[in-house]
Amino acid sequence: MINMINKTIEEWYTSEKVTEISTLIGNTGYGKTYLAQKIQEIYCVNKWPFAVIDKMGIHYTIRTEFDEVIIIGGEYGDVEIEDLDSALHVILDKGYNYILDLSELDDPDAQELVTEYFNYMFEWHKMTRKPRNYMIEECDVFIGQGGGMLKVKNMISKCITKGRMNGFGFTLLSQRFRMIDKTPLGQTRNYIIFNMKLTNDLALLKNLVGEDISAQVRRLKEGRCIIMTDEGHTSYRVGTKLGKDAAETPQVGKILQDIKIKPLNQKIKDALELG
Repeated sequence: MINMINKTIEEWYTSEKVTEISTLIGNTGYGKTYLAQKIQEIYCVNKWPFAVIDKMGIHYTIRTEFDEVIIIGGEYGDVEIEDLDSALHVILDKGYNYILDLSELDDPDAQELVTEYFNYMFEWHKMTRKPRNYMIEECDVFIGQGGGMLKVKNMISKCITKGRMNGFGFTLLSQRFRMIDKTPLGQTRNYIIFNMKLTNDLALLKNLVGEDISAQVRRLKEGRCIIMTDEGHTSYRVGTKLGKDAAETPQVGKILQDIKIKPLNQKIKDALELG
């Protein structure tokens, strides 16, 4: 039992996960976003392709350790959002990893952009069949249960339900199961669960996976998660990531980290003609 609890994410996260659907759920402060950033580091180390749709503007910190990840939009952007179309041609041709930072857009504008983006990516994957995982932070902004986001929800759901054979994979992050539309939840293969307390969410988890683990979930400490797959459930440690953490919670008497990112790799800058 001790060895099982001390298993780390690196032991579970193989290249097969690139084209699978994983959903990370949990209350704020227990390590959900931290794990997402650690997963990005695993991708960088292994040279696996990924993209992050970042409505919160916190995933730029991957560049505190890895200078080959392009940031599009946001405060730290190498490329302006307005230049996304032209940059994508180079990025996809070269297989670069990137963060699409939408933190400076309001929700309707972000939803419209993401609809067009995934429409383009669906056709690109159908043509190339190249694998890439798309991590969506606060995914309920785009595939939530609200009716005001129908176009973007339908587009992402199409990529999730019909895209795996062409190389699509997704990592979806949210605080609550009840905030996410049922279609992507039903397509999820790996449920990565952090501490949750609300009875409705725990009941939905039981319905999704066919097993009641609510007692274990309520007791999960920070940095611990349960991963549920077709083979059952196992407890894991998130472990320590290399980069800084922009999602760190301010505390009285504690100075927040001064985060400085690395300049974008010069070869990539040259390829993007960024000067």
